[in-house]
Parts: sequence; structure tokens; C-alpha cells
Amino acid sequence: MMRLRMRPWFVTGVLGLSFVAKGAITYLHAETGSFAQTTALPKPTNLRVLPKASSLPDVYTRMAQIQKDLGVDCSFCHDQDPDSKQVNYASDENPRKETARAMMRMTQDINEKYLGALGDRQYSPPITCGNCHLGQMHPPQFEGK
Repeated sequence: MMRLRMRPWFVTGVLGLSFVAKGAITYLHAETGSFAQTTALPKPTNLRVLPKASSLPDVYTRMAQIQKDLGVDCSFCHDQDPDSKQVNYASDENPRKETARAMMRMTQDINEKYLGALGDRQYSPPITCGNCHLGQMHPPQFEGK
């Protein structure tokens, strides 16, 4: 089961402090000091590799893994407004996003078609982007011994 790490957001106005965890938003109402919870998370849009029914926490967890595997932030693959720094996750303007989709498909194929055919997965754990990228933006050139 994928877990969404808790991240605080400080916002001005009606909401004071909110946490997203396990698919729900818990927030502190700034004026009344009371806590409230909602499960109304926005649905991810423009999913072409991940299942269309993926929840926001599932997509967030997958993207966080890719960020770690490549040592990059969201704007490496997603379009970002240069002035506001706001990331538009649904946009396809950044050409790296299509490269990322191709690499995600390749990783899925390796895991499902090839490693999956081995039967006993004890000796073939699923690969991630990190197997090749090793925490770097571009996979390093292999240098044999």
C-alpha cells in the first residue's frame, strides 16, 4: 500500500494549517481554532501512463519516488510559470514530460513482461527509475571494471 507523507501547508485566509494524509485533508480553521477533515481531494488529470482511476495520494507517491530517483523537482518534467513559479501538472508543454512517460512505460514493461515472466520474484525485485538514474538527472555512463 502506498502512503502519502504528511506535508504541512501554511495558507492565509480562512484555513490556517492543513495536512494531507491517507487521502484526507485535515485542516485547522484559523478563526475558530477547530479542526475539520474532508476527503475531497482533486482528481488527477491528463494521466496517460498511470491508471486513470489513480488517486491523488497514489500519483503523489509515484511522483515523489521519481523525484528521488532522478534528483529533480516537479518542474523538470512539468510546465512551470516563470513568474509565479506555479506548476501546471496537467500541461504537456514541457517536452521532458513525454520522455518521462516513455521511460515510465519502459519501466512498466520491464517489470511486467520480463521480470514478471521469471515467476519467482524473490530474485527479481521491481525496478524503478533509480536503477538507471542513480539519483541523477540523466543516467550516468556505465564504465566497466
